[in-house]
Amino acid sequence: MNKLPIAFLFMSLPSYSFCFEEAGQRYNVDPILIEAIATQESSLNPNAVNVNYNQFGDEVSRDYGLMQINSDWFDDLAEFNVTESTVMAPCFNVNLGAWVLSSNFSTHGYNWNSVGAYNAGFRKSTQNARDTYAAKIKKIYQQLQLKNNNNHQQRKRVFRRYTE
Repeated sequence: MNKLPIAFLFMSLPSYSFCFEEAGQRYNVDPILIEAIATQESSLNPNAVNVNYNQFGDEVSRDYGLMQINSDWFDDLAEFNVTESTVMAPCFNVNLGAWVLSSNFSTHGYNWNSVGAYNAGFRKSTQNARDTYAAKIKKIYQQLQLKNNNNHQQRKRVFRRYTE
């Protein structure tokens, strides 16, 4: 019985992929939805940093890590040790992003508008940006659901073949 191919099915997963599951359980948010946001925000790059500028070219904030956590959160969350360096830890970053999303759901309902607010906020003036962002996440989410279902079916077939 050769078990090596089974191991290869799991090796392609990034080492931080379990962070989505953990954060999803902790904050009662679908882990695939969290992964969809991380895919849009950083292309799943845990080292991603984005600098945001105003219309005059002045730096106003930065976004960090998988979930592109905005530096505007740092002052509010300083008591929880949220800093430029701690926010780059993949699981901490994913948990913080899941907390933001969960907070959106708590205040505005479990809906695509709350998902869009992850990126655009809830101001009336950002409704179009919210809708656009939510549509992007929904598309990625559906693709990830399909991929996860296909991977699950493939693992079951390989497992059956090597355990018979």
